[in-house]
Amino acid sequence: MITLHTIVKNEDRFIKAVLISALASKDVKRALVWDTGSTDNTVHEILSINDSRIEFMEKGNVSRKKLVILRNEQLGMTKTPWILLVDGDEIWPKNNLEKLISIMKSCGPETIALVNKTRNVVGDLYHYLPESEGHYQIGHYRGHLNIRAIRNLPRLTVKGVYPKEWYEYGGKKIQDIPERLKFIDTWYLHTTHLKRSENWLSELSTIDRLKKHKWFINLRDARSIQMDKQEIPEVLQKS
Repeated sequence: MITLHTIVKNEDRFIKAVLISALASKDVKRALVWDTGSTDNTVHEILSINDSRIEFMEKGNVSRKKLVILRNEQLGMTKTPWILLVDGDEIWPKNNLEKLISIMKSCGPETIALVNKTRNVVGDLYHYLPESEGHYQIGHYRGHLNIRAIRNLPRLTVKGVYPKEWYEYGGKKIQDIPERLKFIDTWYLHTTHLKRSENWLSELSTIDRLKKHKWFINLRDARSIQMDKQEIPEVLQKS
């Protein structure tokens, strides 16, 4: 029913947890996981996962424009009814992902994508910014939001240049077709503000990431909320 689309570079701290959490669902039939020139242990971490659904490819260093081309190549290879976008900093709790997938199964053809929440962690994996700090606007929804589940439609395409690319259908960005979106009250853990590579030099080479994420140095913001233990994704829970 679902194909994962994952394109990564220098994500060795979380990529294994990311993929294991997404592959926890049996409805995920295939995972297209492509690396774009990692210089840390990202490739090793991916290859250490024993799951035949992962189709791994090394694409080498690519330009921002080529990243969008790769996204379209993944679309062209996908035969399942739904796509789940999974970046190297997105970890799903099992119940949250199952809720998203359950809604996928029940959606009529008028729904082309699902809007879900994110929990943006700061300082460590167990503290996150409040919803009031989220400023994304999708339709009439506002907060820490993203679109990760997209119906695999014949005219679906990716346009723009990374990191400002978008998925387009019928000549419109899918986020600009609110009448065909459905909001799902479920979330994934977003580690974008944490250090994501053990290779410090690889982090320094990603200048845009350092400029964009003021929480990169792992300082916990005073406004952060502590996560309840039962909400922590299973793959991160200590035995």
